[in-house]
Amino acid sequence: EQRKKIGLRLDSSLLDKEIFDRLHNIELGITDFVSGGNNLYLWSNMTGNGKTAWAVRLIQSYFNKIWPSSNLEVRALFINVPKFFLALKDNISEKNEYVTQIKSNVLSADLVVWDEVALKTLTPFEMENLLNLINNRIDMGKSNIYTSNISPAELLNIVGDRLYSRIINKSEILEFREKDKRKLCKVHS
Repeated sequence: EQRKKIGLRLDSSLLDKEIFDRLHNIELGITDFVSGGNNLYLWSNMTGNGKTAWAVRLIQSYFNKIWPSSNLEVRALFINVPKFFLALKDNISEKNEYVTQIKSNVLSADLVVWDEVALKTLTPFEMENLLNLINNRIDMGKSNIYTSNISPAELLNIVGDRLYSRIINKSEILEFREKDKRKLCKVHS
């Protein structure tokens, strides 16, 4: 059964109208977007303005389009990157099921959402693991959506040249400018 579409709202400033329209168009053609191996970098230096909600809505739209022809294989993943890093570190001393699930499916999934991809400066361990996964996905022509509160310029200092190049140079970059969505006024469906 299909899930109800996530309602997203513009505030009265309409600062993100172009971005919402662009993302709505991607949503309408989500299977072409994913099969084309396209990537998005959704960012804002403010929190709560729709980056993750749009990423979830896009992955949900993809599921809604493919479920009739899909078997039980994992076709898309949502990875909260800070949670994944914590689990990776725990996995060193004791096998972590979350890490096992991610690693066994991340390369075969058609679409991966990397939520909060650059929350802080990465350690060499974190950088190498993330670079390996993202680089392999890009080499395989797989689609990725990254969300971040870090501008593309700042991202370079946080993730280094190699990972920066793979994320930014291979992605359409969309900046959200509206403030936190606690005062909502206009629905964009």
